[in-house]
Amino acid sequence: MNPEVAGRRQRILVIEDHTPTRLAMGKLIRQAGAEVVTARDGEEGLNYLLTQRFDVLLTDLRMPVMDGFELLQHCTRLPSSHRPPRIIAISGEYEASVLHGQPVQFLPKPFSLSALLDMIGGKPN
Repeated sequence: MNPEVAGRRQRILVIEDHTPTRLAMGKLIRQAGAEVVTARDGEEGLNYLLTQRFDVLLTDLRMPVMDGFELLQHCTRLPSSHRPPRIIAISGEYEASVLHGQPVQFLPKPFSLSALLDMIGGKPN
């Protein structure tokens, strides 16, 4: 993973409802050198997207309150200044085909740390 974009640390928004997974991903991505903000569900994540800028959005697809699918619909309507240039969806329940036609990368759970960091760094899966 390249922790910098244009001479600054990458800002990554991690949205995951499973607390141990969210905390572990946040910690590991921080250790790799990026700045991380975490959210418990799509609604909380959308509030961050409306008020801050991120280089990468990493979101689970199955969550309470607002799931990842609804969040992705909201992302397409965000002003370009607040739309993350890269979006990565993660899921243990769905396959990549559910995102057909959307500009989203997909990482199936369970995943390895190296696969996650490679994808955040821009390598295709």
